[in-house]
Amino acid sequence: MLGYVIGWRERETPEGRTKVDVWFDHRPEKAVCGKTRKQAEDDCALLDCYRVKIPLSEGSEHVCGSFKVEERSPEEFVVFCEVPFVLRTGGESANKS
Repeated sequence: MLGYVIGWRERETPEGRTKVDVWFDHRPEKAVCGKTRKQAEDDCALLDCYRVKIPLSEGSEHVCGSFKVEERSPEEFVVFCEVPFVLRTGGESANKS
């Protein structure tokens, strides 16, 4: 299933590392969008760098990778990745120093 990025935020951990929280939805119309493909591609590269993890129901985690860009309409480019399941969920990055 495709998980469209509907938002994210960077935050500092008490150890001084940066983490990112990411929220997904299966509907492209809910996704945040960039006005240019380049802007969306830059977002993909940033999210790939963070190694976003989604908790799975059996207790393991899925690492989201290979974020891609989809043109939703002219001048609207959204970011997505393939995920095992997405209804409306969030993910968290691994620590990044």
